[in-house]
Amino acid sequence: MQRITYNERSWAIDLISTINLFLSDKRIRIRSAGGENTIRSEATSLFPDVLLFGDSAQGEILQGRELKMPDTSITDEDFISNAVQKAETLKLNSFLLWNAKNAVLYKKEEDGFQPYKSWLAIKSINSRADVKKNSDDWKALLYQILEDLDGFFESGVLVRKRIVDSLSINSIIDIILENTDGTVETIREQIRRNARLDAEINSWWRASSVEHTENNNKHKVLARVVLTDWVIKIVFANILKRYFLEARQINQLAEDKSIEQGIDIFQHISDTCNFWNIFNIHLGQTAISENAWNQLLQLNGFLVDVNIEGIDANILHQLLQNSIVSAKRRAAGQFTTPQKLSELLARLCIHDKTKVVLDPCCGTGTIISEAYKLKEKYGQNQDEILNTIWASDKYAFPLQLANLTLTRPSNMGKIINIFREDVINLETNKSINFKDPNNGRLVGKQLPHIDYIVSNLPFVQQEDISFLNPDIYEINDWIRENATDAVSFSGKSDLYVYIPFHLYKLLEEDARIGIILSNAWLGTTYGRSFIELLQWFYEFEQIVISGKGRWFDNSEIVTTLVVLKKKAETSSPQDNGEISFSVINKDLIKEIDNVQELSENLLLRQNNENVSTNTHSREATTSFENLGLPWSAYFTDLSWINTVSDHLVAAKDIFEIKRGERRGWNPLFYPPEKNNIEDVYIEPVVKNLRGCRGLIAKPNKLAFCCSKSKKELRKLKHSRALKWINRFENEKNGRGEPLPEVLQRAGLHWY
Repeated sequence: MQRITYNERSWAIDLISTINLFLSDKRIRIRSAGGENTIRSEATSLFPDVLLFGDSAQGEILQGRELKMPDTSITDEDFISNAVQKAETLKLNSFLLWNAKNAVLYKKEEDGFQPYKSWLAIKSINSRADVKKNSDDWKALLYQILEDLDGFFESGVLVRKRIVDSLSINSIIDIILENTDGTVETIREQIRRNARLDAEINSWWRASSVEHTENNNKHKVLARVVLTDWVIKIVFANILKRYFLEARQINQLAEDKSIEQGIDIFQHISDTCNFWNIFNIHLGQTAISENAWNQLLQLNGFLVDVNIEGIDANILHQLLQNSIVSAKRRAAGQFTTPQKLSELLARLCIHDKTKVVLDPCCGTGTIISEAYKLKEKYGQNQDEILNTIWASDKYAFPLQLANLTLTRPSNMGKIINIFREDVINLETNKSINFKDPNNGRLVGKQLPHIDYIVSNLPFVQQEDISFLNPDIYEINDWIRENATDAVSFSGKSDLYVYIPFHLYKLLEEDARIGIILSNAWLGTTYGRSFIELLQWFYEFEQIVISGKGRWFDNSEIVTTLVVLKKKAETSSPQDNGEISFSVINKDLIKEIDNVQELSENLLLRQNNENVSTNTHSREATTSFENLGLPWSAYFTDLSWINTVSDHLVAAKDIFEIKRGERRGWNPLFYPPEKNNIEDVYIEPVVKNLRGCRGLIAKPNKLAFCCSKSKKELRKLKHSRALKWINRFENEKNGRGEPLPEVLQRAGLHWY
């Protein structure tokens, strides 16, 4: 028969029971103890072995204590450092170390956690066997410790934390993300055995890589997304317990459950409580490491311990929003639309707050959330708002966050119109199924005509369109049918230029769309076609750009905000009406405090220190176009231009103008200044016009220019250029494609 030993786990469970029994007839600051669900048989854990709570609902954490048997010294470095890490994770200013013999209270000071009080050692306890045998002795010390701690909490020496403050989602997600490399290995192991999964990941990455330019390792990005997704699922399922009895099945997600059983639990919760956008199975969901799964089970155990359903609804909402912010920052990509830009877009576009709003490329839901808030601010009730707010996206993970973003205590139990669909497949009266959160029944809704569309359109380069959205080009046929003399888009157009024409078919009369676009359309060949075609279907009302800083951090893409009004009938551009071209003079994200005031300045075309607007009639823009001025020039005062127009000469009559060829992979073509390559292959270039303030430009970059074959280089003994080429020959791009293949051009060496 296997011998059952009395270990830290056994002692912790006995300790929790003893504390709760002791407190049952006491009126002190410490009201209960927990931790049974987070105690692990493994050596490491995320949370303290025992938690002390300041209320019976366990919504206020007082302290954690770390337990060891007497064979671990009370001064053991690992013992102390583990306790410190757990206290910091829960943002607590104290913890208790206890090895059954010695107990020491640590308190956080300016220089970190320091011993604050120790108690007399128990002489009768010197071994593991002694702990079980001399339980009366450690219980006596326990009672003394509890009474001393009560005094410290009463005096304010030790502080208490609400669960929403203690549960630092930032810290939790960061700890879970430490399992990224292990999860990458699990993903790679699965794709070695599953070609379909490999293809699905590659397809996802083609669309998502532009959002993650800081990391070109698709498996690593996916691992972070999957791990973050699990955290969100677990946190939200526990919050749902306050509203739906069926959600309490999450309590069964305990130490003995596998990943597959966990998925079944979420499936059951979704079947009965809806929120499929949050609980559905995402790409790579089962491909997490064993250690990651163990830590996720601990997180769930912790949330079960704190009795989350007993916590105030507003506190839970705050916890939920903290979770969303953390998830967006860590896994949703760098192009999550900033809150202030989202608010500005909503305010400029949505004139009538009672009408229907759609974000068809909603991503993580920041823009549609601002539309929701705008409706709330102007007095619409929750039912009216939910009936007039719609959002969709092509991919599941951002939809999860979008659904969470719109979830509030006031709309629990109500259907939120967020669904998964590619924007080009949206049609008016399209039937969409949702689940009633109260009974799990399917509820069919039809997509209504839309009054306002607000969206940050996806940036997909033309090279990837044929794979990701092969049907998008069919819009050219529809354009030709409805704009008889209009041009069509060339194959060099990015995805976003097609989307407004699909959206046109969804719109009510006099509807508006407010969209965020790359600024490339203001000065490119396909941009001229885009402008011309848009004016067959829409009237330009406002175009807004930043005069200080990019709106998206860590992005090379410069963006514009455009508001368009649907024409009653399609027609060629007319020389009437006015268009506002506005520049925000301050950093919108960091320096503008009052977005409402800014939006009013823009709507009323008021110039001040925050914004400069130049309004041009359509007749004027036509004359500018005839002079060859691109729309990027219209943000300045051009009232003088007609006085000199007779004296202007086309630049093409003097200069040979050619657009550079886009090759990609800057590390190869733009080496650092100290590169050691033979000088004959290095040329100075003007890579961009940043810093150029006149007609004379100086080179601001070095370019690698080599038209010789590798055989010729070896013959010339130009080994340094050869070494530079070889450095990149075996590299792959972000999609896993070899550089010599993707950089190849007719008549040129790949380098």
